[in-house]
Amino acid sequence: MEDYREIIKEWRQRPNETYGGYHLADRPAPDPELTETGPRTPAGEYWRRFWFPICLSEEVTNRPLRKRILSEDLVVYRDGEGNCGLLHLHCSHRNMSLEFGIIEERGIRCAYHGWLYDYDGTVMETPGEPAGSPLCEKVKQGAYPVQEFQGLVFAYMGPMSEIPDFPMYDTFDLDGHELVPYRLSYPCNYLQVAENTMDPIHTVYLHTLVGETQFEETWGITPVLKFNDGETGLYSTLTYRVDDMIWVRTQQTVFPTFSHVGAFWETGKDEKYFVRSSITKWTVPIDDTNSMIIAWRHFGPAIDPDGKGKRDEVKIESVDFEGQTEARDYDEMQRNPGDYEAQVSIGPIARHAAENLGKTDQGVMMLRNRLRRGIRDVANGKPVVHYDGDKPIKNLYTQDTVMPIPKRDDMDDDELMAAVAEEVMRIVREGDNFAGAEREAFIIENLKKIKSDNRFVVGE
Repeated sequence: MEDYREIIKEWRQRPNETYGGYHLADRPAPDPELTETGPRTPAGEYWRRFWFPICLSEEVTNRPLRKRILSEDLVVYRDGEGNCGLLHLHCSHRNMSLEFGIIEERGIRCAYHGWLYDYDGTVMETPGEPAGSPLCEKVKQGAYPVQEFQGLVFAYMGPMSEIPDFPMYDTFDLDGHELVPYRLSYPCNYLQVAENTMDPIHTVYLHTLVGETQFEETWGITPVLKFNDGETGLYSTLTYRVDDMIWVRTQQTVFPTFSHVGAFWETGKDEKYFVRSSITKWTVPIDDTNSMIIAWRHFGPAIDPDGKGKRDEVKIESVDFEGQTEARDYDEMQRNPGDYEAQVSIGPIARHAAENLGKTDQGVMMLRNRLRRGIRDVANGKPVVHYDGDKPIKNLYTQDTVMPIPKRDDMDDDELMAAVAEEVMRIVREGDNFAGAEREAFIIENLKKIKSDNRFVVGE
Protein backbone atom coordinates (compact mmCIF):
# COMPACT_ATOMS: atom_id res chain seq x y z
CA MET A 1 0.00 0.00 0.00
CA GLU A 2 1.41 3.40 -1.02
CA ASP A 3 2.46 5.65 1.85
CA TYR A 4 -0.13 8.44 1.85
CA ARG A 5 2.48 10.91 3.04
CA GLU A 6 4.04 10.78 -0.41
CA ILE A 7 0.72 11.75 -2.00
CA ILE A 8 0.39 14.68 0.43
CA LYS A 9 3.97 15.73 -0.28
CA GLU A 10 3.43 15.75 -4.04
CA TRP A 11 0.23 17.79 -3.66
CA ARG A 12 1.93 20.35 -1.40
CA GLN A 13 4.70 20.87 -3.95
CA ARG A 14 2.32 22.07 -6.64
CA PRO A 15 2.42 25.78 -7.57
CA ASN A 16 0.40 28.03 -5.27
CA GLU A 17 -0.75 31.06 -7.23
CA THR A 18 -3.82 33.13 -8.01
CA TYR A 19 -5.87 31.73 -10.90
CA GLY A 20 -3.87 28.55 -10.36
CA GLY A 21 -6.68 26.10 -11.01
CA TYR A 22 -4.70 24.42 -13.79
CA HIS A 23 -2.25 22.98 -11.25
CA LEU A 24 -5.04 21.58 -9.06
CA ALA A 25 -7.39 20.33 -11.78
CA ASP A 26 -6.95 16.68 -10.87
CA ARG A 27 -7.72 15.39 -7.40
CA PRO A 28 -5.35 13.42 -5.17
CA ALA A 29 -6.17 9.81 -4.35
CA PRO A 30 -8.06 8.89 -1.17
CA ASP A 31 -6.24 7.36 1.80
CA PRO A 32 -7.09 3.64 1.54
CA GLU A 33 -5.56 2.75 4.90
CA LEU A 34 -8.27 4.76 6.68
CA THR A 35 -11.18 4.59 4.26
CA GLU A 36 -11.34 1.04 2.87
CA THR A 37 -13.12 -1.33 5.27
CA GLY A 38 -13.92 -4.40 3.18
CA PRO A 39 -12.80 -7.94 4.05
CA ARG A 40 -9.03 -8.35 4.48
CA THR A 41 -8.31 -4.63 4.23
CA PRO A 42 -6.29 -3.13 7.11
CA ALA A 43 -9.13 -0.85 8.29
CA GLY A 44 -11.63 -3.65 7.73
CA GLU A 45 -9.65 -5.94 10.01
CA TYR A 46 -9.58 -3.23 12.67
CA TRP A 47 -13.32 -2.56 12.44
CA ARG A 48 -14.04 -6.27 12.78
CA ARG A 49 -12.69 -6.27 16.36
CA PHE A 50 -15.62 -4.17 17.70
CA TRP A 51 -19.34 -4.49 18.37
CA PHE A 52 -21.46 -1.95 16.47
CA PRO A 53 -25.13 -1.66 15.41
CA ILE A 54 -26.23 -2.72 11.94
CA CYS A 55 -29.99 -2.05 11.94
CA LEU A 56 -33.00 -1.25 14.10
CA SER A 57 -34.83 -4.11 15.77
CA GLU A 58 -38.05 -2.96 14.10
CA GLU A 59 -36.49 -3.64 10.69
CA VAL A 60 -36.15 -7.35 11.50
CA THR A 61 -39.63 -8.67 10.72
CA ASN A 62 -41.12 -11.90 9.35
CA ARG A 63 -39.16 -11.38 6.12
CA PRO A 64 -35.36 -11.56 5.73
CA LEU A 65 -33.60 -8.18 5.65
CA ARG A 66 -30.77 -7.73 3.17
CA LYS A 67 -27.92 -5.58 4.54
CA ARG A 68 -24.50 -4.51 3.34
CA ILE A 69 -21.98 -3.83 6.12
CA LEU A 70 -18.20 -3.35 5.74
CA SER A 71 -18.64 -4.25 2.04
CA GLU A 72 -20.10 -7.66 2.97
CA ASP A 73 -23.53 -8.70 1.69
CA LEU A 74 -25.57 -10.14 4.56
CA VAL A 75 -29.06 -11.10 5.62
CA VAL A 76 -30.65 -10.43 9.01
CA TYR A 77 -33.64 -12.45 10.18
CA ARG A 78 -35.61 -13.42 13.27
CA ASP A 79 -36.96 -16.96 13.42
CA GLY A 80 -40.14 -18.20 15.06
CA GLU A 81 -38.34 -18.81 18.36
CA GLY A 82 -37.21 -15.18 18.41
CA ASN A 83 -33.56 -15.89 17.58
CA CYS A 84 -31.94 -13.10 15.56
CA GLY A 85 -29.40 -14.23 12.99
CA LEU A 86 -26.87 -12.48 10.75
CA LEU A 87 -25.71 -14.68 7.88
CA HIS A 88 -23.81 -14.23 4.66
CA LEU A 89 -26.28 -13.38 1.94
CA HIS A 90 -25.58 -16.30 -0.39
CA CYS A 91 -26.60 -19.85 0.43
CA SER A 92 -23.63 -22.21 0.87
CA HIS A 93 -25.19 -24.74 -1.53
CA ARG A 94 -25.77 -22.98 -4.88
CA ASN A 95 -25.45 -19.34 -3.72
CA MET A 96 -29.07 -18.21 -4.06
CA SER A 97 -29.67 -15.08 -2.00
CA LEU A 98 -31.16 -15.77 1.42
CA GLU A 99 -33.08 -12.50 1.20
CA PHE A 100 -35.61 -14.79 -0.54
CA GLY A 101 -35.29 -17.43 2.18
CA ILE A 102 -38.20 -18.80 4.20
CA ILE A 103 -38.09 -18.07 7.92
CA GLU A 104 -38.97 -21.15 9.98
CA GLU A 105 -39.68 -21.80 13.64
CA ARG A 106 -35.93 -22.37 13.98
CA GLY A 107 -33.64 -20.93 11.33
CA ILE A 108 -33.97 -19.75 7.74
CA ARG A 109 -34.47 -22.06 4.75
CA CYS A 110 -33.09 -21.39 1.28
CA ALA A 111 -35.94 -21.42 -1.24
CA TYR A 112 -33.84 -23.01 -4.01
CA HIS A 113 -33.15 -26.49 -2.58
CA GLY A 114 -34.41 -26.24 0.99
CA TRP A 115 -31.17 -26.10 2.98
CA LEU A 116 -31.97 -24.91 6.50
CA TYR A 117 -29.54 -22.71 8.48
CA ASP A 118 -29.42 -21.89 12.17
CA TYR A 119 -28.43 -18.44 13.44
CA ASP A 120 -24.84 -19.59 14.14
CA GLY A 121 -24.35 -20.89 10.58
CA THR A 122 -25.03 -24.56 11.36
CA VAL A 123 -26.60 -26.45 8.46
CA MET A 124 -29.57 -28.21 10.06
CA GLU A 125 -31.12 -29.84 6.97
CA THR A 126 -30.09 -30.65 3.39
CA PRO A 127 -33.39 -32.23 2.27
CA GLY A 128 -32.41 -33.09 -1.31
CA GLU A 129 -29.38 -35.10 -0.23
CA PRO A 130 -29.34 -38.84 0.53
CA ALA A 131 -29.81 -40.00 4.12
CA GLY A 132 -26.52 -39.89 5.99
CA SER A 133 -25.02 -37.15 3.79
CA PRO A 134 -22.02 -35.57 5.56
CA LEU A 135 -22.81 -32.07 4.25
CA CYS A 136 -24.52 -30.93 7.46
CA GLU A 137 -21.31 -31.64 9.35
CA LYS A 138 -18.86 -30.43 6.71
CA VAL A 139 -20.50 -27.14 5.68
CA LYS A 140 -21.06 -23.99 7.72
CA GLN A 141 -22.87 -20.92 6.45
CA GLY A 142 -21.02 -17.68 7.18
CA ALA A 143 -22.57 -16.19 10.34
CA TYR A 144 -21.87 -13.51 12.93
CA PRO A 145 -23.05 -13.13 16.53
CA VAL A 146 -25.63 -10.44 17.20
CA GLN A 147 -27.09 -8.83 20.28
CA GLU A 148 -30.22 -6.71 20.54
CA PHE A 149 -30.33 -3.82 22.95
CA GLN A 150 -32.71 -0.88 23.30
CA GLY A 151 -34.11 -1.22 19.79
CA LEU A 152 -30.79 -1.72 17.97
CA VAL A 153 -29.23 -4.90 16.57
CA PHE A 154 -25.48 -5.07 17.19
CA ALA A 155 -23.02 -7.38 15.42
CA TYR A 156 -19.47 -8.56 15.89
CA MET A 157 -17.89 -9.47 12.53
CA GLY A 158 -14.38 -10.49 13.55
CA PRO A 159 -12.62 -13.71 14.57
CA MET A 160 -14.35 -15.45 17.46
CA SER A 161 -11.01 -15.92 19.19
CA GLU A 162 -10.92 -12.14 19.76
CA ILE A 163 -14.58 -11.35 20.49
CA PRO A 164 -14.89 -8.79 23.30
CA ASP A 165 -17.73 -8.64 25.79
CA PHE A 166 -20.67 -6.58 24.61
CA PRO A 167 -19.85 -3.08 25.94
CA MET A 168 -22.27 -1.35 28.30
CA TYR A 169 -21.87 2.41 28.82
CA ASP A 170 -23.32 4.65 31.50
CA THR A 171 -25.31 6.67 28.94
CA PHE A 172 -27.27 3.54 27.99
CA ASP A 173 -29.30 3.83 31.20
CA LEU A 174 -29.71 7.38 32.50
CA ASP A 175 -32.49 8.55 34.80
CA GLY A 176 -34.95 10.79 32.97
CA HIS A 177 -33.79 9.61 29.52
CA GLU A 178 -35.73 7.66 26.90
CA LEU A 179 -33.59 6.20 24.08
CA VAL A 180 -35.31 6.37 20.68
CA PRO A 181 -33.48 4.56 17.85
CA TYR A 182 -33.00 5.96 14.36
CA ARG A 183 -30.88 5.43 11.26
CA LEU A 184 -29.67 7.85 8.56
CA SER A 185 -27.95 6.97 5.26
CA TYR A 186 -25.05 8.90 3.72
CA PRO A 187 -23.74 8.28 0.17
CA CYS A 188 -20.13 8.80 1.22
CA ASN A 189 -17.33 7.21 3.20
CA TYR A 190 -17.85 6.69 6.93
CA LEU A 191 -14.83 8.71 8.04
CA GLN A 192 -15.95 12.12 6.76
CA VAL A 193 -19.23 11.62 8.63
CA ALA A 194 -17.61 10.37 11.85
CA GLU A 195 -15.15 13.28 11.97
CA ASN A 196 -18.00 15.73 12.58
CA THR A 197 -18.01 15.17 16.36
CA MET A 198 -14.29 15.97 16.57
CA ASP A 199 -14.81 19.15 14.49
CA PRO A 200 -16.72 21.27 17.03
CA ILE A 201 -15.94 24.63 15.41
CA HIS A 202 -18.30 23.76 12.55
CA THR A 203 -21.24 24.36 14.90
CA VAL A 204 -20.38 28.06 15.03
CA TYR A 205 -20.55 28.53 11.27
CA LEU A 206 -22.54 25.73 9.63
CA HIS A 207 -25.25 25.61 12.30
CA THR A 208 -25.43 29.28 13.27
CA LEU A 209 -23.60 32.11 11.49
CA VAL A 210 -23.49 31.15 7.81
CA GLY A 211 -27.10 30.11 7.21
CA GLU A 212 -30.10 30.08 9.50
CA THR A 213 -29.69 29.30 13.20
CA GLN A 214 -30.37 25.57 13.38
CA PHE A 215 -30.16 25.13 17.16
CA GLU A 216 -29.59 28.06 19.57
CA GLU A 217 -28.11 31.54 18.98
CA THR A 218 -25.41 30.89 21.59
CA TRP A 219 -23.97 28.18 19.31
CA GLY A 220 -22.62 31.11 17.26
CA ILE A 221 -20.17 32.01 20.04
CA THR A 222 -16.65 30.78 19.28
CA PRO A 223 -15.68 28.51 22.18
CA VAL A 224 -12.32 27.97 23.81
CA LEU A 225 -11.34 24.51 22.55
CA LYS A 226 -9.23 21.76 24.02
CA PHE A 227 -8.79 18.28 22.55
CA ASN A 228 -7.80 15.36 24.75
CA ASP A 229 -6.06 12.39 23.16
CA GLY A 230 -6.32 8.82 24.44
CA GLU A 231 -5.55 5.25 23.47
CA THR A 232 -9.21 4.19 23.24
CA GLY A 233 -10.99 7.47 22.53
CA LEU A 234 -10.90 11.26 22.31
CA TYR A 235 -12.87 14.02 23.95
CA SER A 236 -13.02 17.75 23.41
CA THR A 237 -14.10 20.57 25.68
CA LEU A 238 -15.93 23.56 24.23
CA THR A 239 -16.10 26.43 26.72
CA TYR A 240 -18.36 29.43 26.08
CA ARG A 241 -18.79 32.82 27.70
CA VAL A 242 -22.52 33.69 27.87
CA ASP A 243 -22.86 36.95 29.83
CA ASP A 244 -21.87 36.10 33.43
CA MET A 245 -22.05 32.35 32.84
CA ILE A 246 -19.37 29.89 31.75
CA TRP A 247 -20.69 26.91 29.82
CA VAL A 248 -18.42 23.86 29.54
CA ARG A 249 -19.48 21.23 27.00
CA THR A 250 -17.71 17.90 26.50
CA GLN A 251 -18.06 15.73 23.39
CA GLN A 252 -16.50 12.31 23.02
CA THR A 253 -15.64 9.67 20.43
CA VAL A 254 -14.73 6.11 21.44
CA PHE A 255 -12.87 4.30 18.67
CA PRO A 256 -13.61 3.59 15.96
CA THR A 257 -16.63 5.95 15.64
CA PHE A 258 -18.87 5.70 18.71
CA SER A 259 -19.74 9.33 19.52
CA HIS A 260 -21.82 11.39 21.92
CA VAL A 261 -23.18 14.92 21.67
CA GLY A 262 -24.54 17.17 24.42
CA ALA A 263 -27.92 18.88 24.68
CA PHE A 264 -29.17 20.36 21.39
CA TRP A 265 -31.27 23.12 22.88
CA GLU A 266 -28.72 24.34 25.41
CA THR A 267 -28.43 28.15 25.61
CA GLY A 268 -25.74 28.38 28.26
CA LYS A 269 -27.83 30.87 30.24
CA ASP A 270 -29.19 28.73 33.10
CA GLU A 271 -27.14 27.11 35.85
CA LYS A 272 -26.89 23.31 35.58
CA TYR A 273 -24.41 20.55 36.21
CA PHE A 274 -23.37 17.37 34.40
CA VAL A 275 -26.28 17.19 31.94
CA ARG A 276 -25.60 14.21 29.67
CA SER A 277 -25.93 13.14 26.01
CA SER A 278 -28.71 14.09 23.61
CA ILE A 279 -27.37 11.64 20.99
CA THR A 280 -25.53 8.34 21.30
CA LYS A 281 -24.43 7.36 17.80
CA TRP A 282 -22.28 5.06 15.72
CA THR A 283 -21.09 5.88 12.19
CA VAL A 284 -20.92 2.53 10.40
CA PRO A 285 -19.44 1.78 6.95
CA ILE A 286 -21.85 0.15 4.51
CA ASP A 287 -19.08 0.01 1.92
CA ASP A 288 -16.33 2.43 0.97
CA THR A 289 -18.69 5.03 -0.55
CA ASN A 290 -21.76 4.59 1.65
CA SER A 291 -22.25 4.77 5.40
CA MET A 292 -24.93 5.27 8.03
CA ILE A 293 -25.42 6.92 11.37
CA ILE A 294 -27.30 4.52 13.60
CA ALA A 295 -28.14 5.96 16.96
CA TRP A 296 -30.39 6.82 19.86
CA ARG A 297 -31.92 10.25 20.37
CA HIS A 298 -32.33 10.94 24.07
CA PHE A 299 -35.67 12.36 25.18
CA GLY A 300 -37.03 13.26 28.59
CA PRO A 301 -36.88 15.92 31.29
CA ALA A 302 -33.24 15.28 32.17
CA ILE A 303 -31.96 16.27 28.71
CA ASP A 304 -34.80 18.35 27.24
CA PRO A 305 -36.76 19.96 30.11
CA ASP A 306 -38.55 22.37 27.75
CA GLY A 307 -39.73 19.57 25.46
CA LYS A 308 -38.27 21.03 22.25
CA GLY A 309 -37.44 17.62 20.80
CA LYS A 310 -39.90 15.93 18.44
CA ARG A 311 -39.99 12.25 19.24
CA ASP A 312 -42.35 11.35 16.38
CA GLU A 313 -39.78 12.56 13.81
CA VAL A 314 -37.08 10.16 15.03
CA LYS A 315 -37.09 6.97 12.94
CA ILE A 316 -35.54 5.37 9.87
CA GLU A 317 -34.13 8.12 7.60
CA SER A 318 -35.50 10.87 9.84
CA VAL A 319 -34.45 12.80 12.92
CA ASP A 320 -35.84 15.88 14.65
CA PHE A 321 -33.21 18.46 13.66
CA GLU A 322 -32.65 19.76 10.17
CA GLY A 323 -29.88 19.22 7.68
CA GLN A 324 -29.26 15.54 8.44
CA THR A 325 -30.77 13.80 5.39
CA GLU A 326 -31.37 14.30 1.68
CA ALA A 327 -35.09 14.83 2.33
CA ARG A 328 -35.02 18.53 1.44
CA ASP A 329 -35.29 20.22 -1.92
CA TYR A 330 -32.09 21.47 -3.51
CA ASP A 331 -33.00 25.13 -3.06
CA GLU A 332 -33.34 24.64 0.71
CA MET A 333 -30.05 22.71 0.83
CA GLN A 334 -28.27 25.61 -0.88
CA ARG A 335 -29.95 28.28 1.22
CA ASN A 336 -29.44 26.59 4.58
CA PRO A 337 -26.95 23.70 4.33
CA GLY A 338 -26.52 21.31 7.23
CA ASP A 339 -24.34 18.38 8.23
CA TYR A 340 -25.62 16.21 5.37
CA GLU A 341 -24.64 18.73 2.69
CA ALA A 342 -21.26 19.39 4.33
CA GLN A 343 -20.27 15.75 4.61
CA VAL A 344 -21.74 14.33 1.40
CA SER A 345 -20.56 17.19 -0.83
CA ILE A 346 -16.94 16.39 0.09
CA GLY A 347 -17.34 13.52 -2.37
CA PRO A 348 -17.77 9.75 -2.17
CA ILE A 349 -14.40 9.47 -0.38
CA ALA A 350 -12.57 12.49 1.05
CA ARG A 351 -9.19 13.35 -0.49
CA HIS A 352 -7.18 14.31 2.58
CA ALA A 353 -4.15 15.48 0.60
CA ALA A 354 -6.24 18.33 -0.85
CA GLU A 355 -7.12 19.67 2.63
CA ASN A 356 -5.37 22.52 4.44
CA LEU A 357 -5.94 21.84 8.12
CA GLY A 358 -5.60 24.45 10.86
CA LYS A 359 -5.46 24.63 14.64
CA THR A 360 -9.20 24.06 15.09
CA ASP A 361 -8.89 20.81 13.11
CA GLN A 362 -6.76 19.25 15.83
CA GLY A 363 -9.53 16.83 16.82
CA VAL A 364 -9.90 15.59 13.24
CA MET A 365 -6.15 15.02 13.01
CA MET A 366 -6.13 13.18 16.35
CA LEU A 367 -8.96 10.91 15.24
CA ARG A 368 -7.23 10.01 11.97
CA ASN A 369 -3.90 9.42 13.69
CA ARG A 370 -5.43 7.21 16.38
CA LEU A 371 -7.42 5.18 13.85
CA ARG A 372 -4.29 4.72 11.76
CA ARG A 373 -2.37 3.57 14.81
CA GLY A 374 -5.11 1.10 15.75
CA ILE A 375 -5.31 -0.21 12.19
CA ARG A 376 -1.57 -0.80 12.09
CA ASP A 377 -1.55 -2.44 15.52
CA VAL A 378 -4.11 -5.01 14.34
CA ALA A 379 -2.12 -5.55 11.13
CA ASN A 380 0.94 -6.25 13.29
CA GLY A 381 -0.91 -8.81 15.39
CA LYS A 382 -1.53 -6.68 18.48
CA PRO A 383 -4.86 -7.08 20.31
CA VAL A 384 -7.27 -4.15 20.34
CA VAL A 385 -7.40 -2.23 23.61
CA HIS A 386 -11.06 -1.51 24.37
CA TYR A 387 -12.41 1.53 26.21
CA ASP A 388 -12.51 1.19 30.02
CA GLY A 389 -11.19 -2.36 29.83
CA ASP A 390 -13.19 -4.91 31.77
CA LYS A 391 -15.46 -2.48 33.64
CA PRO A 392 -19.04 -3.82 33.48
CA ILE A 393 -20.38 -0.26 33.00
CA LYS A 394 -18.08 2.09 31.12
CA ASN A 395 -18.13 5.75 32.12
CA LEU A 396 -18.35 8.40 29.41
CA TYR A 397 -17.51 12.11 29.67
CA THR A 398 -20.06 13.83 27.43
CA GLN A 399 -21.80 16.51 29.47
CA ASP A 400 -22.89 20.16 29.76
CA THR A 401 -22.19 22.28 32.83
CA VAL A 402 -23.24 25.94 33.11
CA MET A 403 -22.26 27.99 36.16
CA PRO A 404 -22.16 31.65 37.22
CA ILE A 405 -18.55 32.82 36.89
CA PRO A 406 -18.26 36.48 35.79
CA LYS A 407 -15.32 37.95 33.92
CA ARG A 408 -12.36 39.07 36.03
CA ASP A 409 -10.36 42.28 35.63
CA ASP A 410 -7.15 40.53 36.67
CA MET A 411 -7.34 37.57 34.27
CA ASP A 412 -7.74 37.07 30.54
CA ASP A 413 -11.20 35.60 30.02
CA ASP A 414 -10.06 32.87 27.63
CA GLU A 415 -7.54 31.77 30.24
CA LEU A 416 -10.25 31.81 32.90
CA MET A 417 -12.57 29.69 30.74
CA ALA A 418 -9.78 27.23 29.97
CA ALA A 419 -8.96 26.90 33.68
CA VAL A 420 -12.61 26.32 34.57
CA ALA A 421 -12.94 23.68 31.84
CA GLU A 422 -9.84 21.90 33.12
CA GLU A 423 -11.28 21.82 36.64
CA VAL A 424 -14.62 20.53 35.35
CA MET A 425 -12.90 17.66 33.57
CA ARG A 426 -10.62 16.92 36.51
CA ILE A 427 -13.72 16.37 38.62
CA VAL A 428 -15.47 14.33 35.92
CA ARG A 429 -12.40 12.10 35.53
CA GLU A 430 -12.12 11.72 39.30
CA GLY A 431 -15.69 10.48 39.20
CA ASP A 432 -14.38 7.38 37.42
CA ASN A 433 -13.65 6.03 40.90
CA PHE A 434 -17.41 5.61 41.31
CA ALA A 435 -20.28 4.21 39.24
CA GLY A 436 -23.92 4.96 38.52
CA ALA A 437 -25.81 7.32 40.82
CA GLU A 438 -22.84 7.56 43.20
CA ARG A 439 -20.63 8.82 40.37
CA GLU A 440 -23.21 11.38 39.25
CA ALA A 441 -23.72 12.65 42.82
CA PHE A 442 -19.96 12.97 43.40
CA ILE A 443 -19.44 14.89 40.16
CA ILE A 444 -22.36 17.28 40.64
CA GLU A 445 -21.48 17.98 44.28
CA ASN A 446 -17.92 18.91 43.36
CA LEU A 447 -18.81 20.84 40.20
CA LYS A 448 -21.05 23.10 42.28
CA LYS A 449 -18.02 24.12 44.35
CA ILE A 450 -16.32 25.71 41.34
CA LYS A 451 -18.57 28.80 41.34
CA SER A 452 -17.26 29.77 44.79
CA ASP A 453 -13.64 28.71 44.26
CA ASN A 454 -11.41 31.80 44.56
CA ARG A 455 -9.17 30.46 41.80
CA PHE A 456 -12.00 31.33 39.43
CA VAL A 457 -14.30 33.79 41.21
CA VAL A 458 -13.30 37.00 42.98
CA GLY A 459 -14.46 36.86 46.60
CA GLU A 460 -17.05 39.23 47.99
